[in-house]
Amino acid sequence: MTLKDLAGIAYKNRAKVPVQITVEEDRISILAYVDYDRFMQGKFEGLKKVEDFTYADSFERGVKRFWEKRYDLSYCGLGSCDVDVTFVRKGSPEYPQGQRCFKVRKARISKTSFVSSPPTRLFWGLFAYLSPESAMLNWSLKHPGTINMQKYKNPSGFMRVSAHEFGHVLGIGDAYEAHYRFFYKAPGTEDFMMYHNTCVQPQELMMVLRAHQTGRMQYFPIKFSLKRYMKGMKKMVSENRVFTRRQKKN
Repeated sequence: MTLKDLAGIAYKNRAKVPVQITVEEDRISILAYVDYDRFMQGKFEGLKKVEDFTYADSFERGVKRFWEKRYDLSYCGLGSCDVDVTFVRKGSPEYPQGQRCFKVRKARISKTSFVSSPPTRLFWGLFAYLSPESAMLNWSLKHPGTINMQKYKNPSGFMRVSAHEFGHVLGIGDAYEAHYRFFYKAPGTEDFMMYHNTCVQPQELMMVLRAHQTGRMQYFPIKFSLKRYMKGMKKMVSENRVFTRRQKKN
């Protein structure tokens, strides 16, 4: 069986799908149509050597740095494959008329970067996926979400976070112990992009393919423990208080 046989990805109307995947014998191509806000189109502050380097440039470079590589898929009975990512910005000559895109903008309501759905898609994803992660991101092929990026001083950190958030737009959830995961860490994911922003693993790539095969977001295992949840909530409240005090002083 080849990778192409396994994937079986087909879109009824590509113009309505912002992020598209094409699978060949030993290559996976990701085509992303994107719309950046004014902040993302602005110069990345703190960089003196590269005057015209923008946050949008950093975002795309980060995604490419971590997602573009050769993956060993032998763990699931397949060979190796290369992944390439192409971004087409809204307003560019290459952007097709009538093509739907996803947005990347500056985060305004959170101290962290995140991906969210528009108001009309909030919360009812809980019933579709039976997962607390789907409350804010009700993912679908036509509506992969809006990426909200925080402002980072370090381009390297910004690139890592960009690659992580792009993983959500591709259709996979978080693996780290977030409050919407009941502070549960998915076992064996310490080196995963969706946990520590470390490295995209073959398992994550296969989750992306399943998301685009089925049209449904793919989640890491989750478990509930009241003791762990209460401990996590107490810590989170304490950290938020510290963050609020710092914001007031500034």
